[in-house]
Amino acid sequence: MARNYKINNTRTGRPIKKQVIYVACEGGSNGTEGTYIKQLCDHYNCSIVWVYPKPLNDPLQLVQTAINFSKLQEARPNSHLWVIFDNDIPDRVHMAFEAAEQYNNSLKNNSTKYLNINIAFNAPSIETFGLLCCGITKISTNAKTNQQQLCHPTMLNYSHKKSPKTSPHFDFNTMESGYDFAITQAKQWEHSLNGDPEYTAHIFAGIYKLTEQIKNS
Repeated sequence: MARNYKINNTRTGRPIKKQVIYVACEGGSNGTEGTYIKQLCDHYNCSIVWVYPKPLNDPLQLVQTAINFSKLQEARPNSHLWVIFDNDIPDRVHMAFEAAEQYNNSLKNNSTKYLNINIAFNAPSIETFGLLCCGITKISTNAKTNQQQLCHPTMLNYSHKKSPKTSPHFDFNTMESGYDFAITQAKQWEHSLNGDPEYTAHIFAGIYKLTEQIKNS
């Protein structure tokens, strides 16, 4: 398991945040994706800013929201803008990728001034990555099946339920301990696409890209 090294500000004695992660994800800040990203940022000393904190399930709307944010937010050193969604609406997923690519191409002359759009795409859902962290590679293309497979005893503290008192969440310690295996498998899946777009995959764990960036910064 990676260590959480924190460098203190010599004047205040408080930890210096290593990077800023701007996030728009379909479940909002309290969904499964949002809770996992909050755990990562807290553990690895990153600042997190929610571009849109509420649930927004349309991937194209998420990308458009991130684009509007980018136009108003000049890039800070070591800051990154991420959009996270799964494959619930395949047609809109395709359009979301195209919109992000078009916007990023428009920034070629202003790449240091405005934030590019990074996408963490998961198919059928982020539970795909959770199962990989548990060493499971036989993963269904049905999100609910994967949610059931991830429950006790596979991941003791996993919950997909949301109530006034609880939020969906992964068992962060399990995720961390299985990270090396998960990252290797996720990259193999990406490589097997042979250059085809990520959204053509029925099983994909694109959240590994954001996870890797946060952990390795």
